[in-house]
Amino acid sequence: MASQSRSPHARIFAQACVIGCGLLVTGASQAMEGRPPLSAACRAWDSHIAELIDQHRTAHELDDDQIGDIIRLFYEAQSTCSALRFEEGLAIYEAIPIGPVASRFLR
Repeated sequence: MASQSRSPHARIFAQACVIGCGLLVTGASQAMEGRPPLSAACRAWDSHIAELIDQHRTAHELDDDQIGDIIRLFYEAQSTCSALRFEEGLAIYEAIPIGPVASRFLR
């Protein structure tokens, strides 16, 4: 009976080891290529899009419906990256229809 009670724990430990090794290999391969990890790219996009949304709100260049659509996609991208689906989250960030404000304003 003792061996049966250890079996699920051993299986979970083995799965955790495999997942951990996979994450290490992925991170190491990205580091060797000189690229930041995808999680860092998600954080950078998050910061960039948040700043653009703030600038557009201040400049009043987008109407409420446009801002609402952009924020919905922004939250979807955040949620997707938080779920560790980085490539999918990055694709959503890249598809958000927002760019620099047309008019310059003083802060």
